[in-house]
Amino acid sequence: MNKANESLNVWANSLPSGSWCSTKDSNIKFEEQKSKITFVNKSKKSCLKVDVDGGVIPSNTRSARCDKLLVEKSAPLFCFVELKGGDIEHAIEQLEASLKNPKLNPECSQRKLAFVVGKNHFPASSPLIQKGMKKISSLNARLIVANTPASYSL
Repeated sequence: MNKANESLNVWANSLPSGSWCSTKDSNIKFEEQKSKITFVNKSKKSCLKVDVDGGVIPSNTRSARCDKLLVEKSAPLFCFVELKGGDIEHAIEQLEASLKNPKLNPECSQRKLAFVVGKNHFPASSPLIQKGMKKISSLNARLIVANTPASYSL
């Protein structure tokens, strides 16, 4: 086992019991508030599905956080997911807070994507999206805004 995978396993085992599970499913789905994203995992890579909101971070906590986190384990890729009905500005704030949270960013989390999935989002060229992309980029992640149902290939 390489050092990144060791670090990833230590991190996963430090998370609250029941807040995550391992999967090698070919289609890994997150769905909430009528928004949905499917991570297509054709080669059945080993992944961790993490419930951030209500799992790693309790629901009664006032701090902003994303809904879900998917970690592809082979060359750790952390995919932060916010499933929204429409408030994209708030979604970006939640992703930003999650990317800054040390509980969600172990040392091995060098590759990061941040997904906002919802309905009727602004075009990628909108000032709001461009500002969000800069904020998320400053945290060493890439922002992806997609209409539901979204899909991303691992």
